[in-house]
Amino acid sequence: MSIIVPPESLDWRIKGLPAAWCGDAATLAGAGLSIPGEDLMLPAAVLRRSAMEHNSRWMKRFTELTGTQIAPHGKTTMSPELFAMQMADGAWGITAANACHVRAYRAFGIDRIFMANQLVGRENIAYVAAELRANPDFDFYCLVDSMQAIDLLEAGLAEAPTGRRLQVLIELGFPGGRTGFRDNAEALAAAQRIAESPFVCLRGIEAFEGIVQGLEATERDAKVDALLQRIVGLAEQCYDTGLFSGEAMLSAGGSSLFDRVAQTFGEARKERPFLVLLRSGCYLVHDSHFYQQLIDQLQARSPIAASLGEGLRPALEVWAYVHSRPEPTRVIAGFGKRDIGEDVARPTPLAWARPGPSATPVPLSDTHRVVRLDDQHAYIDVPAESPLQPGDLISLGISHPCTTFDKWKLLYIVDDALVVTGSVRTYF
Repeated sequence: MSIIVPPESLDWRIKGLPAAWCGDAATLAGAGLSIPGEDLMLPAAVLRRSAMEHNSRWMKRFTELTGTQIAPHGKTTMSPELFAMQMADGAWGITAANACHVRAYRAFGIDRIFMANQLVGRENIAYVAAELRANPDFDFYCLVDSMQAIDLLEAGLAEAPTGRRLQVLIELGFPGGRTGFRDNAEALAAAQRIAESPFVCLRGIEAFEGIVQGLEATERDAKVDALLQRIVGLAEQCYDTGLFSGEAMLSAGGSSLFDRVAQTFGEARKERPFLVLLRSGCYLVHDSHFYQQLIDQLQARSPIAASLGEGLRPALEVWAYVHSRPEPTRVIAGFGKRDIGEDVARPTPLAWARPGPSATPVPLSDTHRVVRLDDQHAYIDVPAESPLQPGDLISLGISHPCTTFDKWKLLYIVDDALVVTGSVRTYF
């Protein structure tokens, strides 16, 4: 499958480009623009190529060793260039969060899409049905978690026939969580109904285990394991009674507990030929705080992950200027909520450089802390001996990459010397 990157000119609408820029993505990749050389109009979001390549190889090896497949959640980046990298490294497909994502993926030429959500609404159902009707190679999956959801799909598909049954997975959940059947008996009854439907067919059982966060690790893991075992138990019932159509699938979708998913579902594969599908979205770019801590924990508990050596590397950074040092222990930098996410934690100061042709970034100590973000300004507490001065460059690591990506139409791919070697577009 060839990923289609929509041709678009790069101009003043793209943050970070040189003021007099004129050219396309190919020209940008070969222009030799440098962050330390002040060739971009900062702030700018960058992706370190070496880190992404490392992370892609890491996940490919993890799935090979665990006998799993991966459909990365595309909502993290919404970037066809990054989807192409993931597909080239063996991704089974791409996961979508809603019908608008599906429409974008289809524009990128993606034929296999796992929509990890309910397909609800006349226009949404009609669009997917039209794509299925017009494209025999379009391989689409979505979720149901109630009899009402099945009713809605069947009614929508009756109005917009596809010529084939829509593939669905039953979603399980838990009290106080998000979507998903709370009761296994209701889920089994839904599976039996789906098996008899002329409009939908049952392809698997799934859940999103990543919703279990904020708990102490022992309690969290026990809750996740119980949910995964429920998936296995229901899947075994459905398999043994012939309710599945085609290869039966077990799937779960977080970026932090996929080792537990692989282990539990891998045991089930020994007895029945299930396809095990992971849906991590953040592994490719990773982060400098939230997922870094969680992947450190994953490596400590997973022998397979530990055997891969170095874990995932943070690839995403935002570079900005120091604008002011109005007090000895306070720096104001030129980035803010419009440039960087803070939904999980504030950005982490990583390094600084004094601009110049031979400038080399120097790590910043953890005594440098972002304490507040305005729309376009960051308040950074620094030690009195900090070298930062107005005009210096500073890089920030992020926590949870999703909400930084959606602030940028274009992110710059850089080498380890922070020279721009490419770019990726986003389509949120």
